Amino acid sequence: MPEPIHMEKRNNLGYIEDEDDLGELIGTRAGLEVWVEHSGITKFVSVVDRSVTKRGLPRVAMEIDLSPSGKAWHVDIARADSRYKGRNLAVRVYVLLMKKLGLQMQAGTSQSIGGRKIWNKLNRHRDILVFARPNSRSSKVSLVKSGRRQLSAESIDLYEEDSNAEIFAYAIG
Repeated sequence: MPEPIHMEKRNNLGYIEDEDDLGELIGTRAGLEVWVEHSGITKFVSVVDRSVTKRGLPRVAMEIDLSPSGKAWHVDIARADSRYKGRNLAVRVYVLLMKKLGLQMQAGTSQSIGGRKIWNKLNRHRDILVFARPNSRSSKVSLVKSGRRQLSAESIDLYEEDSNAEIFAYAIG
């Protein structure tokens, strides 16, 4: 089960320190560049705003750390600069990663309230299929339903304290 965590409401992610560390440009979302750095077995996603610079270096709007988990990529942490919140940036970037790189995403084992809302919005996206399974060893999967704030499934308790449920998403269109 994705355990609830508390994230600070105000984040200042600062500016890119070295543009050579950004990796590969995979696209733009909401006027911001999305870069992926492949570092060993992990992926680091940086979303940068070139319209705001300091000493010629762009501001970081969002960062996502991904690690492999079976056939999926586990969202270890996603952080957005406070100046960019409310733009559905995380959903837009997740969809880009799934479509452009063909990634299957796995929800983090710990989620903030905002993280739960992101996965709820992903489920509403027409090109994304979100499903869950009761635990890592189960072959039984269940489609999820969007609620007001978080996902639900008929046969799986996604957010109950003793649940080991895993949530996944991938692009279908």
